[in-house]
Amino acid sequence: MGIIVEIPGVQTTIQDEGRFGYQQFGVSPAGPMDTRSFHIANLLVGNQRSEGVLEMTFNGPTLRFERDNIIAVTGGNLHPKVNGEIIPMYQAILIHAGDLLSFGMASGNGIRSYLAFAGGLDIPLVMGSKSTLMRNQLGGLNG
Repeated sequence: MGIIVEIPGVQTTIQDEGRFGYQQFGVSPAGPMDTRSFHIANLLVGNQRSEGVLEMTFNGPTLRFERDNIIAVTGGNLHPKVNGEIIPMYQAILIHAGDLLSFGMASGNGIRSYLAFAGGLDIPLVMGSKSTLMRNQLGGLNG
């Protein structure tokens, strides 16, 4: 897909539906905090409901796209913008190569927002999941 992370945001993680069957070993499932918004984001871009997305908390990252893609932003309003122009939430949006996607601070109803990419994220599975589990340093991009 080709995305350059220019600013990571306060707590931006990769989440899918989570990993299950490892709790007896001290590994919690992880996964999204807002399952409904997570599923809607994926459905809007044509992915399977369970595909990995970016879960952003309080404020989001600044991302530059190297290729065209379709995205959707759901959940709490982090005021998404493409090239400085506000984009609608809960809609599929075409992003072009070279575009800059940025987010502001959360306001209103919720602090977590979800960013889905058509075709998903090419992240290796760890124990059957792409989800970041920070306390165990698992999944996502280098845990």
